[in-house]
Amino acid sequence: MPDGRAAPEKARNRVSSKFIRREAALTASDARHAGIVAQRFSLLRTRILREMRSRGWSRLAVVPVTPGAGGTFVAVNLALALARQPHMQVGLIDLDLGKPGIAGRLGLPGCAGIAAALREGGDLDSLMAEIEEAPNLSVLAPERAEPGAAELLQDEALAQAMRRLHEAAPTRIAVIDTAALLGEDAALAALPLADALLLVADGRRGTAADMAECERLLAGMPPVMGVVLNKSED
Repeated sequence: MPDGRAAPEKARNRVSSKFIRREAALTASDARHAGIVAQRFSLLRTRILREMRSRGWSRLAVVPVTPGAGGTFVAVNLALALARQPHMQVGLIDLDLGKPGIAGRLGLPGCAGIAAALREGGDLDSLMAEIEEAPNLSVLAPERAEPGAAELLQDEALAQAMRRLHEAAPTRIAVIDTAALLGEDAALAALPLADALLLVADGRRGTAADMAECERLLAGMPPVMGVVLNKSED
């Protein structure tokens, strides 16, 4: 018979981020520059949160238009800005499975592969890690590239695992980092897993033709909330 005791909470992985510690040190030595960057992402966070809450969305894909546009940079800094909000839980998920970059960007050990976890009957929640320096932030950051990334992203097993991850924490905002939209089909494969998209364009090398091609490819995909013009300043 049940003894009335609550089931123990599942232990979560906890990791430390060299990137966040380094940024904190830079903030102390160059508060003006750090303040400008933080302010810009705070403004982006506020606009995104207002729109997502009004529409009942919780999963945002950050999609670089071209390779090297800085999608991972935007995804990481946006997730950190969201996690600074009190009482908000944020999940940062690396779905650029052919070239994952979040573990390296944050300076933390990456997790095991998603394909292996799904084959063994595991859930994505078991791959999530909590960040010691950002208590409101958890990450899913594979250590290595997955072979056949586009095929894995279109696998119904992954779609179901993403739904279960959302259902386990329905109030959590998920920021999803993807491959470049004009680089390979892995980005297109990932987009249906999100509620909305935030495009990241290269402010120095991007062209009007790139954006026109994006518009064509995104027909029938989740709505685009906006475009971040990255690398437009030194």
